[in-house]
Amino acid sequence: MASVYKVSYVVAGEEHPGAILNADQPPRVGDQVTLGKRRFVVLEVVDLLPARGDFRFLHATLRPASGN
Repeated sequence: MASVYKVSYVVAGEEHPGAILNADQPPRVGDQVTLGKRRFVVLEVVDLLPARGDFRFLHATLRPASGN
């Protein structure tokens, strides 16, 4: 079975609420993520906890993408 990534997304410098989402692939620096109707760029990805079985818990810091 493939890993499931629980990702906590936090937007730097804004009061955007962010999100906690499941993903099949981990986010990578430079990736673009859509939250609601807005696009963001991943600035940083950090493991929050050691992997537990097929689950990995990650934190990703975002900034608004150009044109938002």
